[in-house]
This record gives sequence, structure tokens and C-alpha cells, in this order.
Amino acid sequence: MSIKVKNSQLSADALNSLNKLIEEDINAAAAFKLSRIVKHISEIVQLKTETEQRILEKWSKKDENGLILRPKDEFDNDISDAVFLEDVDKFSEEMSSLMNVENEIPFDKLKFDELGLKTIKVKDLIKIEFLFDSE
Repeated sequence: MSIKVKNSQLSADALNSLNKLIEEDINAAAAFKLSRIVKHISEIVQLKTETEQRILEKWSKKDENGLILRPKDEFDNDISDAVFLEDVDKFSEEMSSLMNVENEIPFDKLKFDELGLKTIKVKDLIKIEFLFDSE
């Protein structure tokens, strides 16, 4: 059985939580399996991020030189992480479609007790719950 996870669940936060888990004192076999899963997820996150950037680039308004137009703050400085969109609905539709893509990771889900952890932060566990068997 493989792990199925939507792009919407794969974020930098999820990768950070996975990396924190790997740094914990966990069972060696589980650590090995987790490191292989993280490698696979990292590749998916990279592709997802590149696709997000292409969608943003596609729908961003551009000036006559082809540069993305950015809103300005009260001091006439560009707001670096904001853009004007040509068509908000189409942009949202493409991003939503990307976030709904389901990825199949060719590993079995983990059983939490396999890790041998005594504690884990709930906020980290929530971000990576897709890795664990619910039984």
C-alpha cells in the first residue's frame, strides 16, 4: 500500500516537520524509511513550487518590458510578495487544480509506534499525519 497525499498537504511546513522528526531519536529502521520518504516528498514539493511559480508568472500583470507589476507601499516601494493578477478567477482555478493533484508515494504508511518516540509536538504531527496508518 502506498501513501497518497494531495499537493495542498505538501508545504515547506510539512517538510520542516518531517525533518524535525528525522532529527529525533527514533528507531533506525523507521529513520531509514522516513529519510527515503522525505527524499521523495522533497522532489514533489520542488515540482509543486516550480509549477506554482509558473502559474503566478502566467497570470501576473506585466509592464511593457515584461516585468511583473507589483503594488506599492505608502513610500512607493514595491511590495515584494504581492502582484496584480490579470484574471483572479482563472489564477485561482489553476492553483486549486494544482493543489488537488494527488501524489502517490511508493512506501507503506508508518505506524506511529514504529518510531519509538516518547513525545512529538502536535503541530508537527498534524502537518504530516498523511504518513501514518490510522490503526
